[in-house]
Amino acid sequence: NEIKKHSSNRAEVTNPCYKEHKMSLTCLDHNYYDRSKCEAAFKNYKTCKEFWAYVRKDRKRKGLEPHVPQPADRDRIKAEYMPSFRH
Repeated sequence: NEIKKHSSNRAEVTNPCYKEHKMSLTCLDHNYYDRSKCEAAFKNYKTCKEFWAYVRKDRKRKGLEPHVPQPADRDRIKAEYMPSFRH
């Protein structure tokens, strides 16, 4: 299962919404793919994607690298950007 763990870690680095994505899929699994029971998980995932797209666009415009921060920096970046994020 080392391969699965490695690919999971890589996904977390490249996708800041990996946890929300997994929660959406787990919700579907637990609710026999009744999408209506997973609306909150879907909304959370969508908001996450919108937030990080906002961050990516702003950091790119400012010339900041990496455009999507590493996992260790995301809490700090979230605190910085959340007040100005409108979804």
